[in-house]
Amino acid sequence: MIATIQHYWRVTIVNIRIHLLTILEYPASIAGWALSNPIQFVVGFATIQFVVARFGTINGWGYEQLAFLYGIAVISHALSMIFFVQGWFMGYYVIEGDFDRYLLRPMSVLYQFFFNNFNIIGITDLIPGICVFTYGCVKVGFHWSILAVFELLALIIGATLIRGGIYMMLGTLSFWTKSTNEFSGFTQEFFDKTTMYPLTMYPRALQFILTFLIPIAWVSFYPAGAMLHMDGGAPALDVSFFGAMPFVTLGIGIVVMVVASLFFKVGLRGYESAGH
Repeated sequence: MIATIQHYWRVTIVNIRIHLLTILEYPASIAGWALSNPIQFVVGFATIQFVVARFGTINGWGYEQLAFLYGIAVISHALSMIFFVQGWFMGYYVIEGDFDRYLLRPMSVLYQFFFNNFNIIGITDLIPGICVFTYGCVKVGFHWSILAVFELLALIIGATLIRGGIYMMLGTLSFWTKSTNEFSGFTQEFFDKTTMYPLTMYPRALQFILTFLIPIAWVSFYPAGAMLHMDGGAPALDVSFFGAMPFVTLGIGIVVMVVASLFFKVGLRGYESAGH
């Protein structure tokens, strides 16, 4: 068991090194991403600032609390782009028969699919997320402690797993549809609109769906609300009842990823290779 973990770890390090060397061959492309990606999040956050300045709080969430919420959402988005963006393009791998190569290697197919090609460019999303989150922490007077650090780690890991698991499940549908149609644009837009703003700005029916059926509300709204002691304006689930909400997010993230992994394995059984 330990030898297997060490082997996978060594392979991961080699993959990261190879991918870094690859993208460094195109410095102009890196510079373009480094400029364009942060701008979209800065503009998005500036829009929130304008709306709050013009119309006041959003369901009790002021500009400072929204910065905290927005930062968490962007950080988990960036990490999911680094580790799980492959799920967006699974259809191409199915149609072109790329899984043949993975099936012939003595390693987990799921591991190879997601970790043979790290999206290091996702770091350009991570930087503005950290900046906005840090700003939000300062503005809300966030109290740092050992417990708070563990809560944030649990929250970020759980939120990233939730995003990654959903990407994986959507991509797995390609094994049956045999289509390269991507859900990436719709999925990302949906995540942006439901994780960077208070859940309570949406109808109660949608709040229920995003809480209990598609657990997107756990990516940022509920844990951020609990950490900031916000009542959130009567959401589908009263966050005041949960003192360890970030750890609940971690638990949900693990469950979503396990379900997504099992779903992927079921889909892989129907894989027909190229030319069939």
